[in-house]
Amino acid sequence: MPGDAPLLGARGHGEPWWLAGVVGQAVGGEPDWAVFVREAVAGAPVEVEVPDRPYPDLTGFELVVAPFVARAAGRVAEACGAGGCPAAVLEGFRQDTARRLARLAARTLVLELHQARTGGRLGGKGSRERFRDFLRLTACRAGLASLVTAYPVLARVLARSALNAADAFAEMLGRLAADRDLLASSGVLGDRGAGTAGGCGPDALTGVAAGAGDSHRGGRAVMLLRFADGARLVYKPRPLAAHRHFNTLVAWFNSRVDGTDLRSPRVLDRGAYGWAEFVEEAPCRSAAETAHFYRRLGALLALLHVLDGTDLHHENLIARGPHPVLVDVETLFHPPLVPSGFADPAARALHASVHRVGLLPQLLVGDTSALDMSAIGGGRAAPSPVETADWAAAGTDTMRLVRRAGRFTGSANRPRLDGVRTDPSAYTDALCDGFRAAYTGLSESRRELLGPEGLLRMFARDEVRFVPRPTSAYATLLHESTHPDLMRDATERQRVFALLRTGALGATALPGLEDEEIAELWRGDVPVFTTRPGATDLWSGTGRRVPGSGGPCGLERVEAKVRALDTVDRQDQERIIRTAMVATSAEPPHRASGGGRPRVAATAPEPERLLSAARSVGDQLVSQAYHDGNRTNWIGLELLGERYWRLTPLAADLACGYTGPALFLAQLASLTGDSRYADAARAALAPVPGLLDALHRRVDDLGVLGSGAFAGLGGIAYALTEVGTLLDDPRVREWAGPATRLSHAAGSAEDGSGVRGGAAGGLVSLLAVHRTTGRAEAWRGAELCAERIAAAPLPTAEGFADGAAGIGWALLRFAGAGGGARYREAGLAALRRAVLGDHEGQAWCRGTAGVALAVADSPDALADPELAAWLAVRAGELAEAAPLADDSLCHGELGVLELLGHTALPHARPHWLRRTGILLAAADRAQPHCGTPGHVPHPGLLTGLSGIGHGLLRAGFPDRIGSVLLLRHSAGIPPGRPGPLRTSVVDHGR
Repeated sequence: MPGDAPLLGARGHGEPWWLAGVVGQAVGGEPDWAVFVREAVAGAPVEVEVPDRPYPDLTGFELVVAPFVARAAGRVAEACGAGGCPAAVLEGFRQDTARRLARLAARTLVLELHQARTGGRLGGKGSRERFRDFLRLTACRAGLASLVTAYPVLARVLARSALNAADAFAEMLGRLAADRDLLASSGVLGDRGAGTAGGCGPDALTGVAAGAGDSHRGGRAVMLLRFADGARLVYKPRPLAAHRHFNTLVAWFNSRVDGTDLRSPRVLDRGAYGWAEFVEEAPCRSAAETAHFYRRLGALLALLHVLDGTDLHHENLIARGPHPVLVDVETLFHPPLVPSGFADPAARALHASVHRVGLLPQLLVGDTSALDMSAIGGGRAAPSPVETADWAAAGTDTMRLVRRAGRFTGSANRPRLDGVRTDPSAYTDALCDGFRAAYTGLSESRRELLGPEGLLRMFARDEVRFVPRPTSAYATLLHESTHPDLMRDATERQRVFALLRTGALGATALPGLEDEEIAELWRGDVPVFTTRPGATDLWSGTGRRVPGSGGPCGLERVEAKVRALDTVDRQDQERIIRTAMVATSAEPPHRASGGGRPRVAATAPEPERLLSAARSVGDQLVSQAYHDGNRTNWIGLELLGERYWRLTPLAADLACGYTGPALFLAQLASLTGDSRYADAARAALAPVPGLLDALHRRVDDLGVLGSGAFAGLGGIAYALTEVGTLLDDPRVREWAGPATRLSHAAGSAEDGSGVRGGAAGGLVSLLAVHRTTGRAEAWRGAELCAERIAAAPLPTAEGFADGAAGIGWALLRFAGAGGGARYREAGLAALRRAVLGDHEGQAWCRGTAGVALAVADSPDALADPELAAWLAVRAGELAEAAPLADDSLCHGELGVLELLGHTALPHARPHWLRRTGILLAAADRAQPHCGTPGHVPHPGLLTGLSGIGHGLLRAGFPDRIGSVLLLRHSAGIPPGRPGPLRTSVVDHGR
């Protein structure tokens, strides 16, 4: 037959083509996939008629892989025998398999299409006609033989995928036939389909949705089955003993926690596989039912937290009226993913916390956007933040690969009321109420859970999943490894898979699994590893036993957690829940709104009262910190792209990171002489030397970090200088040197120009460092930043943090320090533009207060009659306005008070006294209001507790504590105080 010679002949050194370059393929027998390729090619038509119609997406390539699909469908039919698989179901299998194989072959076929077009080998007048001619030439027997000969690895990939799909599908049908009677009586079919055994056999199937999840163990994946009477069923090709035992535990749990009534899908456990009840989404009928949904969800969260459950993303939860139904429990008793030697105590605490379950907000972060993937906040239809491969001009001879955002479809995890998905942030109290009740119930019933006869022991031998690295890394490898260059030679594809050994795709939680991962990728599977709660060893998807890392097994860890349940831990977990739930809020960041606090009589803002209030904030920070040896850190909120809140261990930046609390605590220590605050400040900065060393080795990446004051390296250099001076600590002051040099380097490569994260912030930060230390590199870095922003166009924003006002203020400060008239004129021009623009409310960051502060803090601006007149009017309006709803520096009351208390505005002093007194009185009656949705406390500087504490100190001791919003220097230890605070328990020799 045409094309058979190159298919069957030898290549290179005489080996059969299907063994050429195939890694790990044993010689001595023709592999099953090679036989499959031979039969598929032999079954291809000699000539192909391509219908004259559009071919969107990859539908045209389905014609090319059709012989593989036909052979796979034939394999299913042969396995099932006569009448074993309805025609409609088999046709659905063909369509699913065709789509899968077309995706695998797409990159290679597009390359072949391009080469055929540029080589003039395609006939037809138009682009669509030439595309159809390509399909005609490639889908025929000779064309397919030529394709698989040129791309032997592609032949293997297609055949392996088709074989796996056929065998997994046939296996499911066989199991369904064998379990017909059991299914009819088990209750997993619900009210429908349970009357007679005949209603749930293969012959009653009307549809099978294959691939409802990742494929493992030779193409096996969850399948959703639909029967003629409307019944639906979930097939899971893995043991369901853990789910069966979880259902037993839930029944016990419901009897111990009043009002919970958790529901879990019924299952039929058949050993190596099982069947589960299909859970259908249903709306809530009232607001009370919705609140009960979230109370139950909080109880479920507590139960999963105690059982070390993970991976509760939006696809694993169904909102069935007032009941959150968990449909997958394969990751109970999950081993820890953070190495025991991991240095950051906050990172370890967060990983061990309730956040690990995955139910609370978990962001998938891209370059410009983020999307919540969690069970509580995810599930909305939205573009993916991460670009993926897609196809432009499909169905034409100019078809090409492009990178663009895919799209997530909506899920059923969030309850609906009156047709509208609920806002989870509105039900945080209900969530915490349920968590608290369940946590307490578990703690009070621990004797029934523990010990040789305890309920937890029934899980000891169950198979549970261990996820050593994000499955997205595997999916990326599988997709990228279909590049045409890798489809010619398996050695090249093996090199791509070997990236798993390098850490380029994320470090594995348990080194030594890479060989098993690569072997499963070659099978076309997402690698899967399992363990037993009562064991430490792992098993790969190929069945190979892999020694564990030692230490306690999953059951022992869970039992230890149950023994440790107490009120302090519960309160810590509730704080994490409330902080994490900020990410689900629709409230926009940086909203400066008035009101929202009860009216209280002003309290005289005496320095000692302000210091006492600041000490309360400092005590809260110290008590909420996580410690390990000489290092301290906090769990807090990070604002990504000024749009998305994320719960995370604090990084190093000044706005949200640990340098902010360190700066405030050092200021507090300098005023009180209390070594606890000094110790905490030093311990917070312990990772700085390692961070600076790491950044020094990655100079090319510094432009991404930037030199900004609050989100860049400039602010870190400023904070180190300030803390070193306040604590009279030469080691901390010395760290400011490399931070300054790195900020200088970042300023030469960054794109941003604002104060928060760009060159204006770097300019003023480095000026502050130079003023305090006299470092020449600080002045050179400031000069470089000034040159960059003076030459760049002004941003469209007008505010202080990211806009023209902050840039003008920075240039004027540089001019005043000796920078020259050029920068004075550029700074004045920027401020004139800023005062005429639109301002977002009263806030420092984006509003009138920030623009006015930029003018008030610039002597050259005050000498300009128009700017001075504008300032007088706006300052008066701000002074008379109602206090803002939160206390933060960024967009709250303390940002406005920084303006009203400025020495350039003496007429505003009475208003400053009044509003400071109101803030102090409110702080005496309730905890500070952070600049976060719902005023949820967090440690950060611009929007959190550290900034509020700093603002209170500024109000009481303006001559001793320099403004962090203006990057001013603090004077340090007042006269008469004890000498340098060296009573720290931190060992500086480490």
